[in-house]
Amino acid sequence: MVNAPPVVLAVIAILVGIHALIQIGGQDWEIWSLYAFALIPARFDGIARIAMIEGSQYWSVITYGFLHDGWAHVLFNSLWLLIFGTPVARQFGALRFLAITLISTLGGALAMLATFWGADIIVVGASAAVSGLLAAAIPVMFGRPGAPLTFGEFLRDRRALIFMLIFLAMTLLTGVQGLPGFADGGRIAWEAHLGGFAAGLLSYFVISREGVQRR
Repeated sequence: MVNAPPVVLAVIAILVGIHALIQIGGQDWEIWSLYAFALIPARFDGIARIAMIEGSQYWSVITYGFLHDGWAHVLFNSLWLLIFGTPVARQFGALRFLAITLISTLGGALAMLATFWGADIIVVGASAAVSGLLAAAIPVMFGRPGAPLTFGEFLRDRRALIFMLIFLAMTLLTGVQGLPGFADGGRIAWEAHLGGFAAGLLSYFVISREGVQRR
C-alpha cells in the first residue's frame, strides 16, 4: 500500500471520503445522494415514475460508482482497487488509469441498463470499475516485466485465460445463486461486473495499442 501509485491511493481516498461525508450527514444526505447520483434505470425510459433532478440520469452512469452501500462495500471495493489498480497505473500512468476506470464504470452502467431497462432499482458501487481494472491487469500480471501481453499473446496464454475464466465463473455464480449484496434486500450487481470487465479489457488493448504506435 505504501508503494501504490498516488493516483490509486487518491481514488480510494475519494471513495472513502465521499462515503464518510454521507454517513456524517445522516439519512437525509444519504437519501439525497441516491436521488442525485445513483444509477436508476427507471429514469431512462421516458416515463416519469420517479422524481429526479433534470439530467441526473446522464451523469449517474458515472457517479453511481462513487457511492456505496455501507462501509463493508466501500472497503471491499477499495481493497480490490488497490490490488488490481496498482499494476494498471504503473503500466499506463495516472491519466490512462483514470480513463480505464471511467470507461469500466460506464460499461457497468450500460450493462445494467441493457438488463434492467426501466426497472425501479438503485445501483451503486465501484465494482464495475474494479472489474475493469482487474481485466486490464491480466495482460500486465501475466506478461513479462515491462512487456505486457499483446492481444494475440493474451488469447494464447493459458494462465491469463484461466484467470479470466475463474473470474467470470465466480461472477456468474453470484447471479445464479442470487447471493445478497450488502444491504437488506439488496443483491450483487453481477451484470455490472461483467460490463465493467469487458469495457476494461477492451479499453486496455485500445490504449495499449495507441501507446505502441506513439513509440
